[in-house]
Order: sequence, then structure tokens, then C-alpha cells
Amino acid sequence: MAVLPFINMSGDKENEYFSDGLTEEIIDALAKVKGLRVVARTSAFQFKSRAQDIRQIGKALSVGTVLEGSVRKTGNRLRITAQLNDVSNGYHLWSNTFDASDQDIFRVQSEIAGAICRALLSTQAPSTGLVRQGTSNLQAYNLYLQGLYSWNQWTREANLRAVDYLHQASTWTLTMRRHTHCLPMPTTFSGGRKD
Repeated sequence: MAVLPFINMSGDKENEYFSDGLTEEIIDALAKVKGLRVVARTSAFQFKSRAQDIRQIGKALSVGTVLEGSVRKTGNRLRITAQLNDVSNGYHLWSNTFDASDQDIFRVQSEIAGAICRALLSTQAPSTGLVRQGTSNLQAYNLYLQGLYSWNQWTREANLRAVDYLHQASTWTLTMRRHTHCLPMPTTFSGGRKD
């Protein structure tokens, strides 16, 4: 399956990091499910902000199902909508809306991942425990997501911002060790991704 970047519907471009971070966390949670193959983030994110038929996306990524969704963030309230689609015909297999406060983001991420597993695998996949909570400090988590978002822009300026965000997050006692691949920073930038 592939998880496409969730669309930021908040009306505030500044919340883009949050929807990208949510997408990455869902990819990570689903990748841990035995027997479920999940397309890499880099491959899925090539379709960010591209209006394309879900059947074509599925064919390009060689998958049978695609998850897409949106995030609306107003103050500390979240509305996350997710749809699981069958790429053979373009129809929804499953859809749900999750309302929560940003204080509950880890629970909601785990709920979404569990619901998708049940829809895909018709199993009693757990609805909790799929997303590891790295910190209970939401300020640190927000800084961490902003750091990841900036890092994935692949420019010198954005990467410098990323280092600053991640440093600030670490001062808030962030313990999300699984994304330490962000450092060390590349030494050259050509305005594009270095592979």
C-alpha cells in the first residue's frame, strides 16, 4: 500500500509541517505491521500537491491500495479525514473522520493506523500501540515536526532551519530517537535532493 501526503486544509500554510509529519508517522506505524508492505516516504511524497487519478498513482507505485487524507487544524482542535482506496477501480474501501485535540495526536495516529490495518487485513489489529509516543511534550513534538518538514525541503536555508528546530526540540527533552537520521547535515547543496 501507499500513504500519500495528507493535505493541509487548515488555511494556514504554516501547518503544512503538521500534515506531513502525520503522514510520516502513519507510514512508520503501518510499516511495522507484519505482512503489510508500505511504499517508502520518498516515493509517496512525489505525488504531493499533484492532482492525479488514484488508479494512475497506484500503477506508478505498484500498489493495490492507496491511503489519502486531509488535516484541518484550528487552535488545538484537529479533524483528520482518511480514505483507503482500491486502485483497480478508484473506489473507497474505507473512510473515516477523526476529531481530537492536538493533545491526543499520538492516540489518533495509532487509531488511524489500526483502523487501516483492520480494513486492509480484516484482522483484529490493535487500535492502540502502533504509534510510539516519543514525548508527551507537545511543544517539543511540534518543533520536531517543523524540523522534519524543513529538512525535507532540501535547501541549505531550510536545512539550517531544520537543525535549529531540532535543537530547540531537544531542549524540550524530545526523545524521538528513530529520526536521528536527519543529522549530520549534508555539506553541499545544489538546490535539489542529493541521492
